[in-house]
Amino acid sequence: MKTKAFVSIIIFAVMLTSCSNAAVQTSDAVITTEITESTTVPFEVKTDYAVSDPEIEEDKGLTKKVNFYRDGNLIRSKITLPEGDGPFKTIIVTGGLYATLGIYSGKTKNFVDNGYAVVEISPTNNKVPMPYKEPDYLGDFVYDQMLDIFAVMDELKSFQEIDQSGLYLFGHSMGGLATIYAGILRQDKVKGMILVEPSFQHTETMKFENDQKLPNDFYSFLSGCNIPVLIIKGTGERPDLNDFPHFYDKAGETLPDAKLITIDGADHQMSGEFGSAMSEKASEIINEW
Repeated sequence: MKTKAFVSIIIFAVMLTSCSNAAVQTSDAVITTEITESTTVPFEVKTDYAVSDPEIEEDKGLTKKVNFYRDGNLIRSKITLPEGDGPFKTIIVTGGLYATLGIYSGKTKNFVDNGYAVVEISPTNNKVPMPYKEPDYLGDFVYDQMLDIFAVMDELKSFQEIDQSGLYLFGHSMGGLATIYAGILRQDKVKGMILVEPSFQHTETMKFENDQKLPNDFYSFLSGCNIPVLIIKGTGERPDLNDFPHFYDKAGETLPDAKLITIDGADHQMSGEFGSAMSEKASEIINEW
């Protein structure tokens, strides 16, 4: 069964003060969320996408491979459930640029051990181009990944193990950028966000092939977030990212309810023991949300 979803969301380029008018999504539903501020001209984020029923490709009890679909395109996913009876609070994980599905399973094990279900997704545009290159139109790339997150959120209702009232978003690197847009625009459906070295630096330069689809005043956009956000950064060697940590500091100062923590020695990928330290610390914090 296909469901058509229309979303019209108004974002303003100043401090945003309230969220209202979030309709429940149903088949052929129109969902409108407005963040209101009387003194400015709004930037309108419009989306139009169709979702199909998810298909379970492999079921091993506590681990399932599930195919979600947006506009007929495949979103591969891996769902890992904790022991016990659900429904479980659930963390949707969007990885870095072209990240392989399952690469975050070790990093997110602490979430599962703490009673959270984890849904790792591989977005529709996650195929590595050959020869390798970064997206020419990064704005469109991030926007499409945001829609993929929306589509998975919509269709998790098909799984009784998932607590629809307890959804959290996790994003790393480029996935962190898609996640912050998705989380703020759907903050009526999200309990909080975990952002690991998110690629906020790209908001100053990302391009769109045609019309601009996301607001360009990124930090004013962040000020409209009314859910808790955890930003995690490392201090380890990162040849291409040495000049970027100040973006995290600025985001932490702008978001109304943010916590910024540092993992000493961790690289951008949160490799090895740093991945475990990251998820352990994140579990401690979100348990308090």
